[in-house]
Amino acid sequence: MEKGKTIFLDIFRRADKNDDGAISWEEFVQFFADGVIGKEEMEKLFNDIDTHNTNNIDTGELCEYFSNHLGEMKEIYSLMEDLNHKVTNVLQSTAKTYPEKNRTDKFITRFLMRECIGQLTALQRPLESASDHMDEEARAENTDIKPIEPRDVLPKPDVIPGRVGRRTKHQISSQTSIPSEGSINPLALTAQVDRLANLIERLEHGVNFKGFVDEDMNATEEDQYILQQRGMEVIKGKEEDFRVALRQYVEDTNNAPGALNISVRFFKDTGVFTLYEIWESENTEKQYREKKSFDSVFPGLTSDVSLSSITFPKTWWLKQ
Repeated sequence: MEKGKTIFLDIFRRADKNDDGAISWEEFVQFFADGVIGKEEMEKLFNDIDTHNTNNIDTGELCEYFSNHLGEMKEIYSLMEDLNHKVTNVLQSTAKTYPEKNRTDKFITRFLMRECIGQLTALQRPLESASDHMDEEARAENTDIKPIEPRDVLPKPDVIPGRVGRRTKHQISSQTSIPSEGSINPLALTAQVDRLANLIERLEHGVNFKGFVDEDMNATEEDQYILQQRGMEVIKGKEEDFRVALRQYVEDTNNAPGALNISVRFFKDTGVFTLYEIWESENTEKQYREKKSFDSVFPGLTSDVSLSSITFPKTWWLKQ
């Protein structure tokens, strides 16, 4: 694909929430609704992109439509693609050489890294300002149009509409993802952020991120929920069989007593899956495991499943 246009493959991946290779109308509204455009306008846009008239948008349709509207943005997207590759290469190289440097050289590396962040932030601010101004101008021009929101097509939207939602959900781009080389290094933090991104999106309507206070409390098991994280790698060629078993497992677990939430993160082209489960208590989770052993559900794994867990106060969880 022509340089500067591969970004739309990443956009497609993030918009395709259920990973079925197509963007449905509901997924389209979830991802593209900006708190300004109305339902009729959104439907026309969806149909204009869906040139095959399948009521779904495929990769080619999305790339072709937006590529034809890049205009002056084409050069920026091309530069961003180069920058993404450069950043990935530099981070990989730095992770290998940093541990061997002396204290002075390590300080210089950290200083230069912070300066890179500062420069990128300086570029981000005018873009955000221009984007906000365009949103406000569009609202002022069409005060009679009611903006379409994800809740208009879904009973429980996964995202917050509008520019606030664009900033809140922070969807992680695969453009700068770092491939695993089987060893732990500073870049593991990047992978951890990516693993948690999907869970954060699901929790943003369920966890109280406002009103946190510094409080002394006598935490007991009855006052806390438990979050479990399982990591697993599937044998190459067994991914589809694993997905079938995983879908059934997710459905069964969601209906289990004491299960509050379950979500999955898949690392493209790696065969690595991460499963997040939130339970009312460790006891309810153990009772469920007595009926459904986790390891027996999934054939075709390359090694044992890794498991880690944390607890958090029930008061952080808002009942829907």
